[in-house]
Amino acid sequence: MKSNQFKLAIIEDNPIILKALEGYFGATSQFEPLFTATSTEEFISSWKDQRLDLVLCDIGLPGKSGIEATWHVKRKSYLTQVVMFTVFEDKETIFQALCAGASGYLLKDTPLPKIEEQLIEVMNGGSVMSPLVARMVIGYFNPLLDKVEPREVDQLTAREIEIISMLQHGASYKTVAERLFISIDTVKFHIRNIYSKLQINSRTELINKY
Repeated sequence: MKSNQFKLAIIEDNPIILKALEGYFGATSQFEPLFTATSTEEFISSWKDQRLDLVLCDIGLPGKSGIEATWHVKRKSYLTQVVMFTVFEDKETIFQALCAGASGYLLKDTPLPKIEEQLIEVMNGGSVMSPLVARMVIGYFNPLLDKVEPREVDQLTAREIEIISMLQHGASYKTVAERLFISIDTVKFHIRNIYSKLQINSRTELINKY
C-alpha cells in the first residue's frame, strides 16, 4: 500500500454490501481499507492507535447506531472524517448525523465510483450530500421549503447548507468554525459564496430567505 493513500475504515452490517465496499476500495489507488466492522462496538474494539483519515459508516447498525459511532470518532480524533452511508432519509436522522460531526450523507444506491469521488472530495476539505438529502436538511429547518426555489438549493454546496442551518439557530462565526473544525476565515469565505449565490448582502436577508 502507498503511504499517501487515505486510511479508511468501513462500518456496515450487511455482509454483501461490506464485501463490495471492501473489495472496491481495496483496489483503488486513493484508499487503503485498514479494517471493517459490522457494528459500532466492533469498530471501537478494532480501532486502537491507527491513523484513520475517513470512516464510511452505516447508520442502522445492531446495538449502538452509526450516529453514536460518529460521536466516538470525533471525540477520539476530530481530524478523522465520517461519511454516513445508509438508506435512511428522514430529516431527524440526517440532522442528528450532521450534529454528531458527519461530513456527508450518501445513500446506499449511490454507484461505487461516485462514492469514491465523493469521499475524495471530503478528504479535500469538502462536504457531500445527495441533492435529495441537501433539500431535506434545509427542509428540517424550514417547513416551507416548497416556497424556496429549487435552483437556489441546488447551487448551494453541502457545507454551505450546514452553515446556513447553524446561522439560522443563532450560531456565531466562531461557533460554526469550531463545530465544523475549520477556521473563521474559511467560514467567512463560505458566507461570501452563499451571499453571492443567493444574491443577498446580509445575515438578516439570509435568515429571512431561509
